[in-house]
Amino acid sequence: MTAFYFDEHMKRAVAKALIESGHPAQMAVDAGMEGKWDEEHLAFATERNLVMVTFDRPFAGRTQSRSDFYGLVCLDPGLQRDVGRIIEILVEFAQLFDAEKDTGQVYWMKLKVRRTVWGCSPR
Repeated sequence: MTAFYFDEHMKRAVAKALIESGHPAQMAVDAGMEGKWDEEHLAFATERNLVMVTFDRPFAGRTQSRSDFYGLVCLDPGLQRDVGRIIEILVEFAQLFDAEKDTGQVYWMKLKVRRTVWGCSPR
């Protein structure tokens, strides 16, 4: 089962809804990771086989050149206020993520009018 780790910019309602729907989720604030560098968040998530979720596009862009992490989902900043849509996207992602072949990838969730486009970084 795909489990998630949220950096400091995610709303608690997202983690709560995912947990209630059977998808483990951990927030940085609950893990004592507040104020840590992006790379520390990614290492924390990777050590625990958690897919990190962020809105931080520059960090996700820097991470594309690496493959030594479990997984990273970068959500379009336009989704930040749409908790319901974020939950839908992550539930669908959890159903599709295959740790054996998808580890070490950055997934860009781009908001298109009422549709999310899936994409991952090339290896």
